[in-house]
Amino acid sequence: MPDLANGKYVSQSDALRQWTPAARDVLVETAGVYGAWVTEQEVGHRVQSATGITTKQPADEWVGALLARVAADAVTRDEPRLASLCVRADLSVGDHAGSAPGEGVQARELQAAQDRLECYRAFGATLPEDGGQPQLTPRRSVARAAAPAKRVARERTPRPAPNGTMRVVVCTSCFMEVPAGTTCRDCGATLSA
Repeated sequence: MPDLANGKYVSQSDALRQWTPAARDVLVETAGVYGAWVTEQEVGHRVQSATGITTKQPADEWVGALLARVAADAVTRDEPRLASLCVRADLSVGDHAGSAPGEGVQARELQAAQDRLECYRAFGATLPEDGGQPQLTPRRSVARAAAPAKRVARERTPRPAPNGTMRVVVCTSCFMEVPAGTTCRDCGATLSA
């Protein structure tokens, strides 16, 4: 349960209500810099500092609900999806209610990159002469560039798990190593055996 600097406790919904404008401010500031993004942990730290309402819960447990509120507010203001500027610690977009829509991780990542570009344009970032391009976060860019070679090598030579009974493949959607089967247990993509 969140608490105030004076030691009094507040409900989670009251905390979220107070944190929402502070989170919007953080994201609008982030949108003012072309290519910028911010982590859930940083948003969590900054909204708690700005409001004086703190929690001992890890940011990844409550920032999704906060971003959903920011996203709903952006819709009422007819603004681009500000929540797309916030990424997880591993630099991937989340799957909370305010995140970019899409079937599968890769589709959400690509939509979030487009949404971030719209945010940079809407909130005054200095753009390159060509108007800017959607940019994946560094982790997603590296994974995407490395995916074709990695995927081909793993599909040709799947290796057994330590117990020798299960084959492992690399998911072509989220690039995680998973047991061969019909769907990826991480992102739900269909896999070949």
